[in-house]
Amino acid sequence: MRIVIVGSGAIGRLFGSYLIRGGNEITLIDIDHTTLGALREKGIGLLEGDGEHPDNAEIFPVQALHSAESLTEADLVLLLVKSQATKAAVLDVAHLITDTCPLLCIQTGLGNLEDARAIVPEKHILLGITYMSGIALSDARVRKGAHATTFIGELDGTFSQRLEHISQLFNRSGIETQMVKRIISRLWSKVIIYAAINPVSAILQVPNGSLVSRTESITLMKRLLDEGLSVAKAQGIDLIHPDLYEVLFDSCEKSANNLSSMLQDILNEVATEIDAQNGAICRYAEEHGISVPTHRTMVELIKLLECWKPGVGQS
Repeated sequence: MRIVIVGSGAIGRLFGSYLIRGGNEITLIDIDHTTLGALREKGIGLLEGDGEHPDNAEIFPVQALHSAESLTEADLVLLLVKSQATKAAVLDVAHLITDTCPLLCIQTGLGNLEDARAIVPEKHILLGITYMSGIALSDARVRKGAHATTFIGELDGTFSQRLEHISQLFNRSGIETQMVKRIISRLWSKVIIYAAINPVSAILQVPNGSLVSRTESITLMKRLLDEGLSVAKAQGIDLIHPDLYEVLFDSCEKSANNLSSMLQDILNEVATEIDAQNGAICRYAEEHGISVPTHRTMVELIKLLECWKPGVGQS
């Protein structure tokens, strides 16, 4: 199957390597010239074992392009970019999206669907969320985190033939995948949970597991979770999980040694997805006249960290 993956961060590299291993023809699209150079010269380097030395990465040669402009057809496009890059990325691949080539958006944030369907027909869009995790390393390598599930779904909740085909393809390639009917509810659940974990881990600069080791951080995350739940209720979202507190603790424990994506962004001195997570919750809260002071504080603190990068002196 000819698959175009837009975004070659940690998740893009993980999906790319697994899908190549599954016998698919993969093209990676990214605008970072350093990453593109490494992908073209060395391919994706996958590290799956705990503590495995980077030099022992399994190599997957891959076609890597700065833009999809030169591509004329594909069977599937995976959107794995950060939320702030969604519009530009969808515009770049819009000519590939047809009845036979859907756009599968696998992102953690609110607002991406709205951006995508303003550019391509909604009937060609699928949503996905993944709990796979990884750490992007130099030379286009990636260290895989804990094994976890990816969920995919049609916007109307049906189990279509194309959804079944993609699910089978992913599972054959080693990406544990489930089709679900309420994908938007699952997306909201994940955003609420990650909006409680990501900014706290980024501000404290600790692995996810550390967040459930102290009463103060647990209390802070619960406050963020409560505010997110109140916004989801006002928005009419029927959340898929009856107890998000349990899911929050489970997420932290299963990824105990992982650095959250937001912390990785802060350490790598790149923009975070705070606007699509906590910022989005703030925007929906404002529409419904709900107060979410903890989320607003997280947005302000993360934006300050983005300006005052770690190790940079005061100006």
